[in-house]
Amino acid sequence: MSDIDDFRDVTLHYAGTEEAASSGGEAGPLPFDTAAFGFVLKHAATIRVAIGEGEPQSRRVEAGEWICIPPGSRCVFKREDGRAFRVVLIRFRARLRNGEDASSWPVPSDGTGGGWPLVTFRLPQASGWLADFTNDADGRVSRDPAGYYRLQSHLYAIASACAATARKPRSPEDELVRYVDRAKRHMHVRYAEPADMEETAKLSGASASRFYELFREQTGLSPHKYRTTIRLNESLRLLANSRIPVMEVAHAVGYADELYFSKLFKRHMGLTPTEYAARARKKIVIPPIFAGDLAVLGVTPELVLDKGWSERPERYMELIERSRPELILTSPISDDLYRTLSGIAPVVPLAWKSCPWRQRLLQIGGLLDMPSVAERWLAFFERKASNARYHIERQLGKEPYLIVNADGGSFRVFGMRMKKMKDLFYDDLGVTPPDAAADFDFVDADSLDGVAAIGCGNALFLVPSGHPDEYGDELEERWRQCRGSAARTLVVRYEGPLLYNAAMHAGLIDGTVSRLLRLAK
Repeated sequence: MSDIDDFRDVTLHYAGTEEAASSGGEAGPLPFDTAAFGFVLKHAATIRVAIGEGEPQSRRVEAGEWICIPPGSRCVFKREDGRAFRVVLIRFRARLRNGEDASSWPVPSDGTGGGWPLVTFRLPQASGWLADFTNDADGRVSRDPAGYYRLQSHLYAIASACAATARKPRSPEDELVRYVDRAKRHMHVRYAEPADMEETAKLSGASASRFYELFREQTGLSPHKYRTTIRLNESLRLLANSRIPVMEVAHAVGYADELYFSKLFKRHMGLTPTEYAARARKKIVIPPIFAGDLAVLGVTPELVLDKGWSERPERYMELIERSRPELILTSPISDDLYRTLSGIAPVVPLAWKSCPWRQRLLQIGGLLDMPSVAERWLAFFERKASNARYHIERQLGKEPYLIVNADGGSFRVFGMRMKKMKDLFYDDLGVTPPDAAADFDFVDADSLDGVAAIGCGNALFLVPSGHPDEYGDELEERWRQCRGSAARTLVVRYEGPLLYNAAMHAGLIDGTVSRLLRLAK
């Protein structure tokens, strides 16, 4: 085997699946000429791994956990009480570009697995992939190109979770926080599939009551209500953007009974699915700031204009006309431009700078004749905000924090005169504003020293999701160097541009709560 210098020099190659069932509470010894990921299906087990002539190392693997098994090892899975258990073993090879097997796993190791991390980890969505792997016990799936590539994609996703765990070892409680976070993301991706929440809770490695408690801490909702919310939100999108029948929409979001779905939809939205669809399919032209408002109502605009379009409107007139809109929403525009646009479709200017975003969302809901949908979303938002306030008070207390957008080497500090950040962090979530932020809207700085000069010891950094985790770690360390060891930070990651709309506020709340929960553990 050859050593590696860079993880990008290594490729993983699926090599087969087998299942080890216990006999008298023990399975093995099993030789591994390849590496493998093992998944414990039923009951916890202790694995003893011997690599070469070295002393065996032991790891306890709970039901629902994965373990990375190094190549060249011999393994015994065992339960002291003799109860039956099952382990699925997914074998793979790690190869260098020259075709040789790699001698190590390209992430930090604790030394017990040679150059491979002998770690356990959890990945909720992987439970849905096991059938793909177990169906390949005879090689039937992997002989087909489509099947092989599907197994390869699963393999890399499992490897990613393993690498993340190996890089940052976690306490059991921290692992549970991350498990709940992954379970939430899994619901967003696989919302239509039947889900056994009791089984998901069991696979968390904690008690069911602790899993449910932590899920509510993260979301403000039970897992069942959270999944229902996701399904209904997705049904809005399908009803608004497709012509498929209500029955097919119900099935697509996970409800076999169309009548039950329609009653549930009406109870939450105040409209039947058919009524909503008729109103949501209106062709609308908007500037980019309103896209996040329409998105939470399930509506996709016909055309989103570029930022600053009204400064040179002649460039956009043909595009607007071709979209054949039924409604044009704009920020305040000149009388001449209003008259020109009115010749194409009804125009409604919305004063987004002076109008709170909640009020604007209700206005848009009223214009589309679906005020109850907007009201329902706002009620859900208030629940999330209330949950976030609880965590902020518990973690941050009354300590003042600057709100800083950090993007590479550029920084923007938001003051109390910047409505979009004041509304969310200082008003809705109860973060204490520093005195230094009282008299400006924003201040740009090209270094953290420039941010520190504003005069507050604590900073809440907003970081675009495109930056790696290490960037946030560096920010925290550099801030302590600027402001001293007592300085406190909170790094919140976000998706998309920081616009003053409903979707942006909801996303920032989710990111803030997720980060606070991880720090609490």
